[in-house]
Amino acid sequence: MITFDYAPASPLPAITGKMAMHKPSITITSPKPGATVKGSFTVKVRITHFRASCALLGKPNLDGWGHWHLNLDTATGGMMGMGGMTGMSCTNTIRASTAGLMPGSTHTLIALLVDNQHVPLMPLVASRVTVRIGK
Repeated sequence: MITFDYAPASPLPAITGKMAMHKPSITITSPKPGATVKGSFTVKVRITHFRASCALLGKPNLDGWGHWHLNLDTATGGMMGMGGMTGMSCTNTIRASTAGLMPGSTHTLIALLVDNQHVPLMPLVASRVTVRIGK
């Protein structure tokens, strides 16, 4: 048996199952609607009233905590839209790619908030931006 005292210089706040919640939101801030993207590009979001955490991926759900997914063209359908998922993030950015997309076509980027189990918040909390694929 080993005992120890947890005494960090700056302890993290305790995570609780309930937070005083306002309505969560996510907004794509870049690229702008109608922008042309090509190759590898960064999608930036602003998240409010929701805490994104990589450490909680796959852990039991906590109200107000999770991460976000970036989907292409759909956030519904089989596996709750995961067929259109291009990536997930627990920060305010994600790297995306136009690989496999036809130059000149338009597509909708959808950023959606999900819980720790990767299930979209319901009702859906999402932001959409339509972009053109460059050459």
